[in-house]
Amino acid sequence: MRSHHKTAILLASLLLTGCDGLIGLAGEKLQKSYLIEACGEDDPVCISAVEAQFDACHAQHKKHWDAFMEAASAKEEDLHLERYSRGVYECIVDENGDPYFYYDPDA
Repeated sequence: MRSHHKTAILLASLLLTGCDGLIGLAGEKLQKSYLIEACGEDDPVCISAVEAQFDACHAQHKKHWDAFMEAASAKEEDLHLERYSRGVYECIVDENGDPYFYYDPDA
């Protein structure tokens, strides 16, 4: 997804100028906002699912987020961001347990 590249660039630039804790929080908020936007304003059930499930899904995949934040190379950043995104996307589910989102790194 192209938005992930924008998020990664934003986070990388923030890493050069800011506090790691604030950068991590900003990145989490960007991810959540992106998913809400991906739901579309015409799908309040999806938006509610993101709002209700994001924090728990983020916590479940936080090790990948932390590894992304601490990556020493672009290759490591890409790997950990993909693992985190894939995990969080597939964690947010509808009432039947089906994921609302599927991560496609080529989209």
